[in-house]
This record gives sequence, C-alpha cells and structure tokens, in this order.
Amino acid sequence: MKNALAYEWIRARSLRSTWLLLLAAGVLEFVSGLYWGLKRDLGDLDAFTSSFGLVARLGALLVAAVGVAAFGLDHQHGTLATTRLVLRSPARIVAARALVTGGLGLLGGLLMVALAAAGVLAGGGVLPAGAGAAGRTVSAVLLLTVLSGLAGVALGGLLRHTAAAIGVFAVWTLVAETTLAALAKVPMTALPFSGTALLSMPGPVVFAALTAVALAATGFTLARRAG
Repeated sequence: MKNALAYEWIRARSLRSTWLLLLAAGVLEFVSGLYWGLKRDLGDLDAFTSSFGLVARLGALLVAAVGVAAFGLDHQHGTLATTRLVLRSPARIVAARALVTGGLGLLGGLLMVALAAAGVLAGGGVLPAGAGAAGRTVSAVLLLTVLSGLAGVALGGLLRHTAAAIGVFAVWTLVAETTLAALAKVPMTALPFSGTALLSMPGPVVFAALTAVALAATGFTLARRAG
C-alpha cells in the first residue's frame, strides 16, 4: 500500500491542474472574505462566517474536480493500463487515490479557511473572538472539501469522463439539491452536500455513506473491466 500511495502522490502532484484548482478555491474565498471584510453594516453577522456559503460550495466543486481527475485523466489519456500494471489490485488503486485525494481535499479546505480569514483582515474586518460559530463553519468546510474530493474520485472512476463527472457533481450540488428542497420539501439538513455544508445531521452521514458506496462500486467496476 505504501508503494501505491507514493505512486498516486507522484501522479497527483505532477498535474498542474491539481494545484491550480486548489489555488482557485482559495482565491475565491479570499475575494469573498475581502468583500465581507469591507462591509461595515453587518449587524449580528460576522465577516468570516459570512464569507462562506455559495463560495464554499464552489470551492468544494473545484476540489471535487481534483478527485475526478484522478480517474478521468487516466481514461482520457489511456494511461489506466499502466496504473493497473504498476499497482495490480483495483482495490489498492481506488484506496490510494481516495487517501491522496482526501488529503488534498483537506489541504484545499485549510487553504480556503486561511485565505478567507486573510481576506477579511485585508478588508479591515475582524475575525470572531470565540470559537463557536467560526469553529463550526471551519469544520463544515473541511468536511465538505474532503468528502467532495472523495466523491469526485468515485464519479471519475464510474463515469470515465472528466467533463461528465464534474457536470454531474455540479448539477447535483448547485441545482438538484435546491430543487429537492423547494419542490419536494426535503429538509436541507437531510441532503448530503447541503447538510454537510451546514454541518447538520444527517447530511454528513448521508454524504459519507453515499461516497463510500460509490468508491466500492468504483473498485468493483474497475475489477470487472480488468477481468
């Protein structure tokens, strides 16, 4: 497994898109933090927690794209056969990609949080003194980016097409969940992506369970194709 992780880390870090996507997620949060930091009529709101929301969702989408690329580019460039020859076990391939992408998702989340705070300070705003709401927001962002990255790995492996996988993730997170909440009256807290963004149960559990099932399905289909 150590060799599989090393192989996947070399692959991920050698892709320019990995770092551009993570940086873009951080830059979006910096701009949002700056915008809220410049506001002087926030009332009971605070600039830091307000800087997340839709922007954090877009950042998570960019992190998911990093995960999609783990399999999508392999299929696009026909290099999956080489990966199979090196790592052999489909389960090892999926596990290594999930672990490395999860780590990159955590890095992306930390970058988003740090640059959001930097944006607020650059705009003359003040960071929250307590760890209550701010800590909850940070936890939600980190969990959202990690799970989004893992979901991206699964979608990339199952759909075998980078644009299609990113499109499915974007439509679900930005359109389908809102539609379900508005028309079918499904509570936002029960929806995987929205519930995780709000850090409200059972959303994170649903997201984690769906991601685990999708990753298992990815390993199964990869083994079938290899056979």
